[in-house]
Amino acid sequence: MLRTTGGGTRTMDTINIISYYFNIALTWLTYYVVYIYNEFRDLSIVVKIAAVSLIFYVLLIICSLCRLIYKSYRRRRTDKIYRRLEERYGAGVKYILSPEASATMTRKEVLDALELSESDAQSKHLLKDYEERLCMCRIIYRARISEEASLNRRKNLQILLRVFGTQEFLEYLINRGQMRLKTEALHMLRAFKLPINPWVINKLMNSKRNRVRRLAMYASIMSSSNMDMEYFESEFFDENYCTYDKIQLGYVLQRRKAARRKIPNLAMLAQKQKNASTQCVFVNMMRQFNQKENCSDLEELFQLNSDSDLIEEISRTWGYLGYTEGEEMMNEVLLTQSDATKIAIMHALARLGTGKSLNTFIDGYRNNGDPKVRYEAVRCMWNYGEAGREKVRELEREAVAADKPLFDFFHNEITREEIRLSKSDTYRQDYGENLYTVV
Repeated sequence: MLRTTGGGTRTMDTINIISYYFNIALTWLTYYVVYIYNEFRDLSIVVKIAAVSLIFYVLLIICSLCRLIYKSYRRRRTDKIYRRLEERYGAGVKYILSPEASATMTRKEVLDALELSESDAQSKHLLKDYEERLCMCRIIYRARISEEASLNRRKNLQILLRVFGTQEFLEYLINRGQMRLKTEALHMLRAFKLPINPWVINKLMNSKRNRVRRLAMYASIMSSSNMDMEYFESEFFDENYCTYDKIQLGYVLQRRKAARRKIPNLAMLAQKQKNASTQCVFVNMMRQFNQKENCSDLEELFQLNSDSDLIEEISRTWGYLGYTEGEEMMNEVLLTQSDATKIAIMHALARLGTGKSLNTFIDGYRNNGDPKVRYEAVRCMWNYGEAGREKVRELEREAVAADKPLFDFFHNEITREEIRLSKSDTYRQDYGENLYTVV
């Protein structure tokens, strides 16, 4: 068969090749069916059906083995290409993205690090085929992640990507690649902070695969200049929510903040969710983005919701953000909550430190049988100012022998310092500086 090389005829070539091999397979299959039928002409229909089925099973097994052999060959070939490119360019790529390199390398310096001349620095000369381009993208992506390339080396990364034609190839993968490669290409575009065409995103958002659709949604949120957050109000998000969404939500909002784009009202998004798990995610994010001005929007959720996890999350958020208007509501519901939620509420009240909740801590100590809850109540009292410490000493004098160990802990000055509930503790100190910096 004569195969054309023009770009406009490639699709027709593929169809012709598929038709050719399909006709061969159908011819052989028909031949075997007729042969079996003639050989077993005088036998019962059950024997004929069993014989034909056996041939089908044998053919399926042969096809499966051929596919496994082909995939193994492709995998070995891809690994060989990756190792060859890693040996050729890996060290240079890692150096360009590493802290040891200058943050403002010129194109010539980048080419020197890759041991390339200007005449060779064209992607069609450097990378000859589809698999070489894919392997090179993976090398740059993994180097970028491992070296944790900062914004200071953004220029170096851009030059490196232009040298190898990475952006054009990744957009090609998104448009024509398999679903697995579409997802991988979208991950790389985001990691490289490259712009993504809106029509490409819209195309992926209509995908039937949840993973591709979810990635496209988050890419759209991160890159859009407006406040289009309808994804979080959709049934798709509510029905398919998983831990991955929590990571992606923090990542895209952090990127919007870094780009000086407005962060949505997370409390309002929490109100629009149907289940408590997704509501907790948005309430938790309010702490990271310091949305104290939106704390009042959580009051209705706090009063009308019976889910203990959501009550606990709202309490922690109010305590961290210093929302004193919610103190009375937390005092009222303390004794009706689960043990974990009681502890969270008492910690929040201790962080507020208004001096109005001392009796709540006393109720938490006297009306609970769980030693852990009683201990946390005493700890909150101790960290609630001089009045709280005086109350701890009074309760210690009145305590029975079984309760004495709860108070012995507070006679060590070093231990007191370690358990201190400080309002100056920051979210980043608690959760890590690099929580959302790399994906």
